[in-house]
Amino acid sequence: MKAQEFTELKTKRLDLKPLSATFDFANHLFDIISHNRDFFRFVLLAIIEKPEQEFDWLRSTESNWKNKKSAAYGLFLRDTNEFVGVCSVFDINWSKESAEIGYWLNPEFAKQGFITEAVESVAKEFFNMGFKRLVIKACPENASSCAVAEKCGFVKEGILRSYDFLPALNKRVDAAIYAKIKED
Repeated sequence: MKAQEFTELKTKRLDLKPLSATFDFANHLFDIISHNRDFFRFVLLAIIEKPEQEFDWLRSTESNWKNKKSAAYGLFLRDTNEFVGVCSVFDINWSKESAEIGYWLNPEFAKQGFITEAVESVAKEFFNMGFKRLVIKACPENASSCAVAEKCGFVKEGILRSYDFLPALNKRVDAAIYAKIKED
């Protein structure tokens, strides 16, 4: 499959659009993360220690979007344009028609179905583009993230033992791997 352009998406409640690399937005993201370290303990975001690092990450997401390497969608409420979280597609393999989806949420918006809504929209878009396999990896201790994968129809395939080191937990953790396959 040939690499394709990523497009903005809309759901009933959300606008999914590329993240903007501005200092104001980097400071906003840093505030969310730094004030909620425990909430983000399962996400590598917890290692970000200053707004400049957040800005660098935003710049890389812009570049990767343009170069079709990954698509980091900012999730914004349609009615207010308030930032809710991020749903990213990465480890894109155009020739194998596969990619991984990851997500995180501003804790103020937890338990409202926004991530489920975003993941369903992103998965549908990438299957429509021609992808055949999408994967979500989540720490088995992160029940909320695992529940999102299951709600979105991803099937648990197994556990990747000692898959990653999470600095916020100061330990190696397993990863549950979920996949959704587009049947022809």
